[in-house]
Amino acid sequence: SPSKEYLFVIFVTPVGPYFKEGFKPVKVQIIRDYDRAAPLGTGHIKVGGNYAASLIASERAHAEGFSTVIFLDAKEKKYIDEAGPANFFGIKDGKYVTPESNSILPSITNKSLTVIAEDLGLVVERRHIRLDEIGTFEEAGACGTAAVISPIRMVQDRTTGTEYVISKDGQPGPWSIKMREMLMGIQSLKVFNRYLNIILQYEKTSKACHYSNFSCYNSASFFTGKFNIPVEPYENEPILACYQ
Repeated sequence: SPSKEYLFVIFVTPVGPYFKEGFKPVKVQIIRDYDRAAPLGTGHIKVGGNYAASLIASERAHAEGFSTVIFLDAKEKKYIDEAGPANFFGIKDGKYVTPESNSILPSITNKSLTVIAEDLGLVVERRHIRLDEIGTFEEAGACGTAAVISPIRMVQDRTTGTEYVISKDGQPGPWSIKMREMLMGIQSLKVFNRYLNIILQYEKTSKACHYSNFSCYNSASFFTGKFNIPVEPYENEPILACYQ
């Protein structure tokens, strides 16, 4: 039976780029002979087993010259599921498209990018992405906590040998660059906008929620370290972040 007690442990360590190429577009491989997660399984939960299931396919892809793999849906093998250890996204016709699947981890990085994409003028679509659509994207990438955004240069279907070249010049696309700069700027406190939340040194109970010793602000209440100038929250914004 499941344990009645658990120890919650957080490891913190400095890391470099998730892929050795850094922010340069990488080659990835579509596979059909391995599944990352089963339908109605634990694919949408952050558990170690999901990563273990991907290791053999990923190691084989590395040996064949690819940075990671793209898993298809386990049931029909028709739709893009996840890009190895990260969520997949594609950009075309002014749209940011990312897969809809019950087997995909709901990445906070992907959720953040959907908001940033809309702010930059893209239309966000979360839907099934057919395999044969992958060659139509102007830009594509893998996104996640470690990867942030890793642009995709080329996708090879390992079964058919078909290759889809997305980044024809081998460079990140303009939308990927803009989204990455915005996201990392917010994370590093270099970009101040309405999604940056930092606990203020005063109480604003009508604008905040309180849970235990955490304060959760509903939008861009922040101060600059240099000027210590508070900026009022936007009205009717959802809770976006909690800090202790």
